[in-house]
Amino acid sequence: MKTTIITKLEEMLEQSDISAVAHQMRTLQKEYQTLWTNEFEKAKQEFVDEGGKAKEFEYAKTADDLKIAKLIEKIEARKKEEDAKNAIEQAKNLAIRKEIVAKINDLSQVSDNIGSAIKKLVDLQKQWKETGAVSTHKYKEIQADYSKAIEEFNYKLSLSKQLQDHDLKRNYELKTELLEKIKGIKNQTNIKEAERLIKIYRNDWEEIGPVPNDKWDELKGTYRQALEEAYSTLKAHYNSVEEEKAANLDKKNALLEKIKEIISKSETANGQMWNNLTNDLTALQAEWKTIGRANAKENDKVWADFRELCDSFFDKKKVFFNVMHEKMSGIKAQKQELIAKVNALKDSTDWQKTGLAIIKIQDAWKKIPHAGGDETKLFNTFRAACNHFFDAKKAHFGAIDASFDSNLVAKEEILKKILDFNLSDDVNANHVALKQFSVDWNAAGMVPMKDKKRVNDSFYNRLDELYDKMNVSVADKMMMQFKSKIERIVNGENPEQTLTKEADFLKKQIDEINGRVKTYDNNLGFFKTSSKGVNPFVKEIEDKINVEKKKIAEINDKRKMIMAEISKLKLPTA
Repeated sequence: MKTTIITKLEEMLEQSDISAVAHQMRTLQKEYQTLWTNEFEKAKQEFVDEGGKAKEFEYAKTADDLKIAKLIEKIEARKKEEDAKNAIEQAKNLAIRKEIVAKINDLSQVSDNIGSAIKKLVDLQKQWKETGAVSTHKYKEIQADYSKAIEEFNYKLSLSKQLQDHDLKRNYELKTELLEKIKGIKNQTNIKEAERLIKIYRNDWEEIGPVPNDKWDELKGTYRQALEEAYSTLKAHYNSVEEEKAANLDKKNALLEKIKEIISKSETANGQMWNNLTNDLTALQAEWKTIGRANAKENDKVWADFRELCDSFFDKKKVFFNVMHEKMSGIKAQKQELIAKVNALKDSTDWQKTGLAIIKIQDAWKKIPHAGGDETKLFNTFRAACNHFFDAKKAHFGAIDASFDSNLVAKEEILKKILDFNLSDDVNANHVALKQFSVDWNAAGMVPMKDKKRVNDSFYNRLDELYDKMNVSVADKMMMQFKSKIERIVNGENPEQTLTKEADFLKKQIDEINGRVKTYDNNLGFFKTSSKGVNPFVKEIEDKINVEKKKIAEINDKRKMIMAEISKLKLPTA
């Protein structure tokens, strides 16, 4: 019998998955224990029958007994080792599954490319199926998270498809309107204006976005034909290159006169005027770059004059601001005086009067110029003093929740007004009215948490709806809605964190575009040095650079708006 048990235990040890046969080992272990106990009792009884005393009986284990014990010990050791490996693998699988759920949640924001989002979801679902098992006590929770993420994605996808269909139709209308403008370029007598319009319209064409597939081929063909006709106007102009070079020389000389006027104005300029004049000069420098070359002899001379005048301006500016720096001590004294005033008020419990007084001091602070190297230290001291008062005020009113109910009444009234509000034909009046709604809404204060999402969603959805209906340019409308988006974030949960994430996303976009611009610049340098005369590739690259720079400017404007709101959130407020 023991030999059979030994054989079975040895066969178990040869199994690759020891966990699968562990329960069989336990059964054999019980059989062996029963067998050994019977042998022990039998031997003990024989010992007693032969005259021995039971308490003096000793029963030595046989070689088979020792071998069975050793085999069981090895199986248990392997089982323990496999259990540890399984635990590690299950933890790794759980981490993979959590990452898959997180990625699906990211996809549920619904990207602009729905097809790409769906493909990514299919890949993630395949990865989910291929991922090994997790521990039984974690399975139900992670499976529920996965199912919820899939449901959320499908819901958002449905909404996104509806919006995309609307966008495709609108894009087709915009591109059709743009084609008529491009066709009109062939009648343009001003070549530079024709070039400018082609550049603008091509940029506009690229930025409008996709159209329905069944309309694209026809639209694309019409677009190419319209461009060819527009470019034929330009080709006729390039038959008189020498005249163009003479015109370029005239333009450059005209810019030199404007720079001389700027330098003349700088003689009596103050700090702000210097900044304005610098912007004017920078704009002229940018304009200079857009003007083509003159004849070689005149071009070298006019370039030397241009550089000399620019250097003269910036040398004068440097001298002026060196003197300005000496005035920083006075600015520092003004800010230290405001810090002293806040310190004198910060322990007051007259919350309303003192709060208004400190806000006025904050407004006064904003009007004082930058204090240079001491600005950060001064501002931190000033903000700490302001925070001391407002933190105390917040603690004092922290337990007063009844005011939230009255705020809810006020916001419900504002919500009713905006729902009943109808746009007029006066775009400016509409914009002022919508802006006032936002101001009133923010001023109404906090509402009970249970009502916050409901009223905020209703208000901002209506605000977005009104902005969509306003008869303004696409760019203006996008900017209005972007501002509305920022307001919504500011009034939502964790506004500073959400705004920071949005700003980082825009910064990443800028970095990516700058990378492309750098590549274009490298290509541009290659074509300019490797070819003579007019090179269509150079023109194409320059157009691409201008498109990318325009995108950077637009994204920068949005990011500045976000950073301004973050700064407001960091400032102490009543």
